Amino acid sequence: MIEEVKDFLEEKKLLTGIRRVIIGYSGGPDSTFLRDVLSGGNREVVLAYFNHNLRDDSTLEEEFVRKEAERVGLNLKTSGEDVRGYCKKHSLSIEDGARALRLNYLRRIKGEEGASIIALGHNLDDQIENFFIRLFRGSGFGLSSMRYCDGDIIRPLLHYRKEEIIKYLDSHSIPYYKDPSNEDTSFLRNRIRGELIPVIENIKDGSIKGLKKSIENIRDMEDALRKHIENIQVDKYRDYVEVDREDFDRLSISEKFLLVKKMLSFINREKELKRAHVTNLPLRGIIELKGSSIEMTPSKVLIVLKGEQPTKELPLGGELSFGGFYFKTLITEPPVKFPNNSSEYFDLEELKLPLGVKRREKGDQMVVFGANDKKKLKEIFINEKIPRTLRDLWPIIYDREGVILIPGLRRSNRAIVSDKTNKVLKIIYKEVKYGRGRTKGK
Repeated sequence: MIEEVKDFLEEKKLLTGIRRVIIGYSGGPDSTFLRDVLSGGNREVVLAYFNHNLRDDSTLEEEFVRKEAERVGLNLKTSGEDVRGYCKKHSLSIEDGARALRLNYLRRIKGEEGASIIALGHNLDDQIENFFIRLFRGSGFGLSSMRYCDGDIIRPLLHYRKEEIIKYLDSHSIPYYKDPSNEDTSFLRNRIRGELIPVIENIKDGSIKGLKKSIENIRDMEDALRKHIENIQVDKYRDYVEVDREDFDRLSISEKFLLVKKMLSFINREKELKRAHVTNLPLRGIIELKGSSIEMTPSKVLIVLKGEQPTKELPLGGELSFGGFYFKTLITEPPVKFPNNSSEYFDLEELKLPLGVKRREKGDQMVVFGANDKKKLKEIFINEKIPRTLRDLWPIIYDREGVILIPGLRRSNRAIVSDKTNKVLKIIYKEVKYGRGRTKGK
């Protein structure tokens, strides 16, 4: 059976040229079988275990994993987190939050270890269970769920039943950890596994093979639609993603759904999207999702992540990241060369230190350079045609007397550099773009 999987890996070229691979290892039968498939030869295997701390036996499971890694002589990386706390903070289900944290951890280990691929032990039963979970939720797209190869992730066991894997391990006396939560029928996945799947198997011979084929057919249809949006350019920032409105409007409803879902995946919010959100998009305006917002402007479609950003002190002669912006401050002497569209200059002695960076608050005002009267920041954002969803992300620099700078937009008329200035504070700012490319990958 192991040789069959190795032949499959070679046939699909899933590990061609790969010299180091990270295995998402839990000690369970699937990841244990995958461990033995990929071990040996001239390819280095690193086991990565993430403790979700959700079960009473989590410590026992981690101890088992450590002993097994030592027994087989493989490098093991371990970590863990308060998944419940994370899910509560980010308004996620336990399953979705646990999956996101684990995947983030695996990708971090992949980077630290200089690996190219993450291998996961999902099997055909997992695929079918996911199919029914999404079907019951009313999903249209995503029914095919998992793929053999999805970016930096491979799943070589998708065509094997769990019972086949367990039978192999038992017959070869290979130890694995039995997760007691798999018997808990309060979980929908376990009810599908223990109640629905046996009924389907008894209805007709070959019913599971038929389901597998149907899932593959759905995947092919989804892939065909996805090809239509591969060339749509997506601009990715830390807390938001945007595409050109003209490109978006040319798409069909199904293609729009796939594009919006892909955009949401860049900020880990794709689970929030329903088809109704896309069919009800306004010509201009905002649709609120649980942890993000979709804004339709005349020129752009934006998806913006919601969330708090604590106030930070802006160091003098130092650097600071705030949200999606990078700041650097320098103390110099006159004269200075200005204007510059990525920096501002202030008379340091006229400022009321310390300086801070925050997001706008209700009632914030500023006397704009060249003016005499105070303007609300809201009015400044409107005049600068900044989309509503981005206004609450924008960093605001202030001192003890009020706002002195909205980076990239306006500065105040305070602390202006003159021929009487002795020390100049230069504030350099830049909005960091995380990528500009097609929708084909993150």
